[in-house]
This record gives sequence, C-alpha cells and structure tokens, in this order.
Amino acid sequence: MKVPLLMAVGLALGACSATVPDHLARPADPNVRVPAVAYRSVTAGASTFRPAEPKDWQELNRQVGPKS
Repeated sequence: MKVPLLMAVGLALGACSATVPDHLARPADPNVRVPAVAYRSVTAGASTFRPAEPKDWQELNRQVGPKS
C-alpha cells in the first residue's frame, strides 16, 4: 500500500517541476514566439541505388582484404 502512495506523490511532485515552453503552454496566443519553420526535402541525403557498371572482382577483393 505504501509503494503506490509513494509513486503517486512522486508523480505529482515531478509533474509540477517541469517547465513548459511558451508556444506549448499558450497555443491560442498569437503573440507567442515560435520556432521558425524551414523547408527540408523529403529525399535530402538519400543515396541513389541505380545499377553500376561491373568492376573487376579481383581488384575489389584486394581492396577489402587484409593488407600484407
């Protein structure tokens, strides 16, 4: 019985200590400053996986193999 009571008290005290940004605390206030909105492409940073020309497999094996 003590554990749930202690958990409830801890939760209540923890909820009071958190600070909430103004743009979340007052969403209907038009004078609150909000973070700037910027456009980012959905495909930014994506790699292309188009077929490539075949390479010499012996040379590729030498590149990734142990150096002697």
